[in-house]
Amino acid sequence: MSLSDPIMAALIGASATVLATLVQLRLSWRKELKERERGQPITRKTRRGPVIVVFALMIAAAVGGFALSEYFMSLRDGDRDTIRTELQSKLSEISASAARLERARLAERDRVEFGILRAEALRRGEEGVAASALVGPCKAEKVAAPGSKPDCNEQSAVRVAVCARVPTSATVKEVLLYTRFEDTQQPWADSRVQPGQDAGGARFVEKAFERPDGDVAKQVCQGFVNWSGEKARLARILVRYAL
Repeated sequence: MSLSDPIMAALIGASATVLATLVQLRLSWRKELKERERGQPITRKTRRGPVIVVFALMIAAAVGGFALSEYFMSLRDGDRDTIRTELQSKLSEISASAARLERARLAERDRVEFGILRAEALRRGEEGVAASALVGPCKAEKVAAPGSKPDCNEQSAVRVAVCARVPTSATVKEVLLYTRFEDTQQPWADSRVQPGQDAGGARFVEKAFERPDGDVAKQVCQGFVNWSGEKARLARILVRYAL
């Protein structure tokens, strides 16, 4: 680990102070020993010298201790930074794993929902999609005599298109046709007719046709003509399809 400039300067200064103090202390001791050998008295100044040297040594040791403390603190800070970096890395991995799990969960939910919707669409296709329309009686171009029936024909008949909405991708398997008077309780199963069949002043046209209905659906339509001037009719279609 690289040391900061203040810590490096403190260590260099403390080391130099300690070294100079030790050298000074050694010289002072050698000088005192020589004076004792010559029998010279030890003066207060002479005694003060080692004390000053020791005091300087203590200061140098304090400075060095401070520098070492700062160095150890920097090591501890470095360890803390390393631990923080590792924790952040682990948190990032956990977040990425959670995001992957969430995407997988959403994808699985979409797949299940798509399967349910497709199964529902297949079921509806097998059962058939129904549509119906109420077609009023024909209005004659000439006023009929009292008590007589209106003079209507197919050319002046009411024409409508009965349309059932199915998915765009649907392939039409069959179109079942039904018609009955509005006020009758006849079951639909007994009211089935074929395309072009005269149903008593009414009939469906020969062929069905399709037309778009938005981006995801289309309409399957069957034309219906009513030239009966007596009663309104219900026209119903049932479209069965496959996907």
